[in-house]
Amino acid sequence: MGSQFHRLQWGCIFLLLCFTFSCSLQGLKKLEGEKGFSQEASRLEKLAREDPRASVRARSHLRLAFLYVTHTNPQLNYGRALQEMESYLSVAPAEEQTDDVQNWVAVLKEVGRLQISLEKVQKANKNLRDEMTGLKEMNNKMKETIERLTSLDRQMEEKRNLTK
Repeated sequence: MGSQFHRLQWGCIFLLLCFTFSCSLQGLKKLEGEKGFSQEASRLEKLAREDPRASVRARSHLRLAFLYVTHTNPQLNYGRALQEMESYLSVAPAEEQTDDVQNWVAVLKEVGRLQISLEKVQKANKNLRDEMTGLKEMNNKMKETIERLTSLDRQMEEKRNLTK
């Protein structure tokens, strides 16, 4: 039940990202490989830091955010994308802060929350697996002990029968 619910949540978030905001990614260049993405990220970070025009800095933050969530990026980083979206909102004029950007921020916050929840579940799962391994070992030792006790009981019964 819980697993299906999490799949449904992730699916909804993914669909929301894909369908609602796919047009936002059109401004990104076609990049291939980790090197291409890191070079583009470096270029955009430099623009976001150093360009004297606020509009260029804002647009660079926005493009960086989209770069971090682009499906072809080998190192997706939703947390960093959220930071860049929030930086964009702090730099961009109010009229450029569209509902789409606000939706992206909300979705990225939810993805971050779900990632934290997933990490907790994975840690609990690992703990349960470790505990299960220990219990299996204990169960095997108990089976061996029961077999030895059963054998000892048979031997004692045989000795009793011989002494009668």
